[in-house]
Amino acid sequence: MVWRLLMAALLVIAGAQAGMAQDVTFRTYKDVAGFSCEFPSDWDFDQARNFDRIFTSAKAPDATIIIQVIEQDKAAEKTVAGQLEALKQQLLRAPDGRILNEGTAPIAGQQVPYLIAGYTALDTADTQRAFRHIQMVVTTPRAFLLMSYSAPDESFDQEMRVFQNCSATLQIEAAGTPAPPVSSQPAPQQPAPEQPAPQPPAAPEGQAQDTEVPDAVAPGSEETLIWRHNTDRDFWIAVPSTWSNKADQSEPYSVDMQHPDRVEGVIVFVVDMTKTSKVKEYADAWELVLADKIFFMKNRLAVPQKDHPGVGLAKTPGILREYQGEINGATVRSVAAYVVNKKRGFTVVGYHFLGDAQGEKRIRAAVESFRLAAP
Repeated sequence: MVWRLLMAALLVIAGAQAGMAQDVTFRTYKDVAGFSCEFPSDWDFDQARNFDRIFTSAKAPDATIIIQVIEQDKAAEKTVAGQLEALKQQLLRAPDGRILNEGTAPIAGQQVPYLIAGYTALDTADTQRAFRHIQMVVTTPRAFLLMSYSAPDESFDQEMRVFQNCSATLQIEAAGTPAPPVSSQPAPQQPAPEQPAPQPPAAPEGQAQDTEVPDAVAPGSEETLIWRHNTDRDFWIAVPSTWSNKADQSEPYSVDMQHPDRVEGVIVFVVDMTKTSKVKEYADAWELVLADKIFFMKNRLAVPQKDHPGVGLAKTPGILREYQGEINGATVRSVAAYVVNKKRGFTVVGYHFLGDAQGEKRIRAAVESFRLAAP
């Protein structure tokens, strides 16, 4: 009944002209290493191959915030002072490296030591520029957090507020949570790992009617893709062969395809509307009425909207938007495709555990493969 009421509201809103401005707001980043902090929604996250958490913004391409997690038991330096001294020596070895200031600051209930350094480095345009760099070391029950912010001299103070907000909102979980992937010391970048995490709530039972066509060899591998043709609502999508395939006939109709033991998958929602709608109006209405009811679509990210590669029908455009939410305290990212064909709206949303680069690659490929005509 709740879904039906929500859908009724969606149909009314989708039929009207919609204009929803997306303001930049602060959102909470929660890490499996047992800490959280806030970043503006127009800052993006990536995880390096050595597990460093990297935050950047398209508006300030040369400003970077990095949080590295160093496992205390395996660290060469066993104290906060030792960790900061090792980082200090690295900065002094940089071209024109020098220490500008040192001190302590109250962060997450600790007196955290920090230093500010200057050096010369190439920017994103390969131009030599003077940079400033602030470095601090925070302790958690089982790790050191090496938190840094760097930017060219002329923009350092402007973007510093983002790092200050991250530090001011830093929260550290108590001991007892499972140990996450961490580094023993700073290391060259390596491929990001597959991150295990709790399963999202399972969809109601009921096998979707489909036909499955292998798109690669080695059946049973999560890298083996199959085209699934849903004959209930007549759409195609290419997904890993190991993913489940369950349909829910209630409103909105949905097909849930998810990884057997990881937060990763795609759900296709199909909405039968009373009249046709422009795809942007449909997407705006979905966000207004339904997105915050879905755990991995709680917050719209300030990432530019993109066009879907194509659904196989002329004059049937699709758009892509990105979101973030959480499950059991872990951050989950998602990308959604919105498509409208006549009086039927499709929302194809793929979700993955934050920092799982391979999972992100699979769900994006699946969402972008969605078609309303045979491939």
